[in-house]
Order: sequence, then C-alpha cells, then structure tokens
Amino acid sequence: MAPPTRLDPFRTPSPEPLNGKEASTRRKTKFIDAFAHNPEGKSLATISRDCKIGPSTGRKWRDEYITFGEMAKKPMRSESAILGRKSKVTKLICKKLCSPSQNPVRMQQYEAQIVYHNLPIGKRQLQRKMKEHTKKGGRYKCGFVKKVISAKNRGERGTYGLEHVYHSLFGFFDHIVYTDEAHVDPTSTAPPLTTPEQGTRDKPENIVERLPLQGVRFHIAAWISWWGKSDKLEFYNDEEDKVEHPPYPTKPRRRPTTETEEEYQARVLEWEAGKPHAVEAKVQGNAMTQKYYVERLLPIYCDAVEKMRLIDDKTWL
Repeated sequence: MAPPTRLDPFRTPSPEPLNGKEASTRRKTKFIDAFAHNPEGKSLATISRDCKIGPSTGRKWRDEYITFGEMAKKPMRSESAILGRKSKVTKLICKKLCSPSQNPVRMQQYEAQIVYHNLPIGKRQLQRKMKEHTKKGGRYKCGFVKKVISAKNRGERGTYGLEHVYHSLFGFFDHIVYTDEAHVDPTSTAPPLTTPEQGTRDKPENIVERLPLQGVRFHIAAWISWWGKSDKLEFYNDEEDKVEHPPYPTKPRRRPTTETEEEYQARVLEWEAGKPHAVEAKVQGNAMTQKYYVERLLPIYCDAVEKMRLIDDKTWL
C-alpha cells in the first residue's frame, strides 16, 4: 500500500452502511480481493457480510468486477456515460411518436403528446431519448407542397439558358439590370411543426398545403446589377383590377295619371332586374395593372438604367 500524502491521506473506512453513496475504493478493493481470491469457496453473501456491505451491493460489485476487471476497484460513477436511474422511455415509445398512424397528436407540442400518451417523463428527457432511439427524431417543420412550374415557363427558361450559355459575365451579364417585384403577407403562417425522424420531410405524411393569402399584404420592388443596386426598397400599393360599371339609372317614379299601380310595379321589377351583379375581382399573387406599372415602377427602372450608362455607355438590358 502506498504511503499517505497530503493529497491522498489515509482514511479508515467507516463500518456503517453506505446509505446509497459511492463507496470508497478501499472497501470496494477489499471486497474484490476477497471475491477474486476465495480458496475456501465462500458464498457471495458471506463475503459481503465480512466486508460489512449489503447483499445487493455485493452483487453489484461482483457484476462490475466481471465486466470491467481491475477497473472496478475505482469509483465507477465517473466512468459511466448514463447517470441516474434507467429511463422509462423505450425505443418502442420513440418509434410510436414518430409514426403518423400511431400518434395522432404528432403536430402538437411535446407537453401535449406526453399527456395524450400518458408518458411518465418530462419534455427534456423525451427530447434526448428521441434523438437516441431514432434517427435524430424531434420537432421539425413540415414541407409545403412544391409549386409546379408550367410547361411554358419551363420551356422559356430552358431556351434562355441555351441562348446565353456561352455569354461571359463581363461584357454581357454585367450590363443587365435585374428587376423584381415581391409581396409579403403578414398574416401568412410558418409551416407547422411535426415529430418525424430526420430526413423524412419530403414524405407525403410530412407535407401540408400552404394556407391561402388573407389579402392583407404589402408589395416591394427593387433592382440590382453587377455595378449597383437600388438604394432602398420601393413599397407600392396593390393595384387590383377593379370592375367599373357606368352609373345606373335611378329608381323610376310612378306616373299616377298615365299608369296603374300594376304597371308601375312591373317597371320597378324590370329596373331591379337590370342592376349589374356585384363581381369581386381578386387578383392572386403579385399583380398590378399595366397602367399602374408604367406610372409607378417603370420610371424607377429607367432611372436605374440611366445611372448604369454613366458607368459604361453600352447597351443595357
């Protein structure tokens, strides 16, 4: 035995029970030595009683010695990767939470899923076990249905790429002023969260439809080129196509001297039947009238082209 030092003084093991605490290496070493060198063939209970430990502690130290060998003489808590009690979350439970058919509340918060499935755990432990027992399962955003590009649009894009595939950056693309108009809907919501495994976002059960716009939106326009860009964003009103009707004649008056009451009511019914129906013209997306575009945005883009011509007096697109 090594001589005691100030960093490692000699401490006599206490004879009282451990009360659930980590045992000192001296008592544990004494037990392991007695268990490993047992020529008399004593039982495990007898060795545990001689070392003044409980039978359950003796069985635990025996299993540690069989598993780790001489390393078991040291405190094993610092060597353990999982501390505390065994988790009540099994791999089957985690797979169940990721299954659309077995978890009808998979788009709700973890707290709601714990209550629905009556799981005896907390949110943090469930998060850890989901990543451990599944392919990094957790709360991820659903995928939106991808917009399908029309055949005409796809063909025009391909034609443009083939026509300009050999054009260089300087001399062609740097003399193009790119313009764009976009709209933002503050009432639009982000995609909902669900509980899948990582890498399954594009599966049908994890894809939802994008909610329609509520109509409350603002529009933005800007331009950019290789040599400059717009100093600020241009905000403009949503210029929707309005159906304008000519003024409708007023309600006819009764002619008491020349017509009867039945004739007057017939004229009123004919007047009401001729009223135009109320038509709601709602333009989807970033739409505006041609007149509004020419008056509001086209002058801004023309000024941008004139600024670029001051840099290089060539043909600008």
